[in-house]
Amino acid sequence: MINPLDLYAKIESLIGFDEQYETLYQTYLALLKSLHVKTILDVGCGNGKFLKHLHREQFEACGIDRSAAMVERAIAIGVRASTKELDEFESESFECVVAIADVLNYISLSELESFLEAVARVLPKEGYFVCDINTLYGFEGVAEGVMCQDKGDQFLCVDATFSNKELLTKIVLFEKEGEFYRKEEGIITQYFHALSFFKKLKAFKLCSTKSVTLFGDEPDKTILVLQKR
Repeated sequence: MINPLDLYAKIESLIGFDEQYETLYQTYLALLKSLHVKTILDVGCGNGKFLKHLHREQFEACGIDRSAAMVERAIAIGVRASTKELDEFESESFECVVAIADVLNYISLSELESFLEAVARVLPKEGYFVCDINTLYGFEGVAEGVMCQDKGDQFLCVDATFSNKELLTKIVLFEKEGEFYRKEEGIITQYFHALSFFKKLKAFKLCSTKSVTLFGDEPDKTILVLQKR
């Protein structure tokens, strides 16, 4: 079974949602400008499109992602990206860290605190971590369900089920090779995190939240602005 992150990289163009991501990016940019930060690390930078926005706005930014395929795409559009881990950076390297579009929801609750500690290490005191989490509606009303895309030489099926605060997404991709189709499949798990968890962190204080509606009629994401204690 293919690495789920690399499989997602393959299907990204089939899923779309460019307009919704652009709305999210602009919301983040406005928040970052209000914080008056200069150096930014984008954790889970994906294809690098948000890094491109940051560079256009004169931020000093780089990104990391665990998908080598995504990092290649980011580098191809002229931004700085790598597959480095957070612990490979020196302490207090950035004024701000961002994690955009579900990054935290890919981290289980048991691993989330250690991830936040790793983020805090690369920030100075009073540095910022800006991120987003899916609301319950984001899981139950938006993400759950079945989606299929048929592009002739590619056929994609995504089947997502939300239960016990976990979203299990099964991905099946068929790609035409000559007269036949090659099948690739993977499973991605995402986790619901309650806002109350972020109000009790040792390393950060929760400064503000912002509700965002990208799909449907009610907020499906909450952006958090956290400041290192």
